[in-house]
Amino acid sequence: MKPFFSVVIPTLNEERFLPIILSRLVRQKAHNFEVIVIDGTSEDKTKQIAHQFSGVLPLRFYEVKKRNVSFQRNFGSQKAKGQYIIFLDADAQISITFTQKLISYISHTKGLVFIPAISPVEVNSQTKVVFNFANFIVEMSQSIGRPFSSGGSMVFEKSFFQLIGGFSEKVYMSEDHQIIQTAFKYGVKARFMRGIKVKMSLRRMKKQGELKLFYQYLLTAAQYLIKGKIDKKIIEYQMGGHIYFQKKLDQPLEEKIQEYLHEAKRFFKTIFLQ
Repeated sequence: MKPFFSVVIPTLNEERFLPIILSRLVRQKAHNFEVIVIDGTSEDKTKQIAHQFSGVLPLRFYEVKKRNVSFQRNFGSQKAKGQYIIFLDADAQISITFTQKLISYISHTKGLVFIPAISPVEVNSQTKVVFNFANFIVEMSQSIGRPFSSGGSMVFEKSFFQLIGGFSEKVYMSEDHQIIQTAFKYGVKARFMRGIKVKMSLRRMKKQGELKLFYQYLLTAAQYLIKGKIDKKIIEYQMGGHIYFQKKLDQPLEEKIQEYLHEAKRFFKTIFLQ
């Protein structure tokens, strides 16, 4: 049966985070989706991990030579069979009711573009305030000429995504904001979903420091508002999980992967035994 959703995940050296998001997808209460992982020729075990999960998920893995998040997302969208495409970053986290809530929201609120709210993986008083403010800005911006996204997590009706040409592969960064702006120019306002959240990793913040990261986001937001795109390198912004993990984990990677797989398979079996 044709899936309702195609979950597209671009990866580059994401051996530590990919098993987390894939195990969450296995545990979804609504299994009306396929998963497409597009990898930029990782040097770590990303490929092996994806293949391990193909036994418990309708997962297809593609390896491309071009390391570009926009190119990888666009490539994945071309392989998608679902009516709607869910774009997720490899380090994102979702609840087990994510796809269930999403299909309910789409069926009751017709639209072509949807943006989930964001929340931090690690919640404290500071991150809560920052993320609440970010969600407010993203939601309010949908009514102006320069709408923002809340990151790489978003949902597009497939035909419309193809109509507007997908993500720009020419910009240096903020391709997520630009595609929302492109949709707006086509007369389509993204629907912000307050009740459906994607948890974002704080690994970039931990690596660069809070003040430096907030400054960079402020700088890129100003550039985006003025020019509508960021086609030149104005800050250092790299793709790849290897950038954020230079220390060894306390627990061996193989053991962690096996734990995720064991949990995923156990949950998968309970679905069919009910």
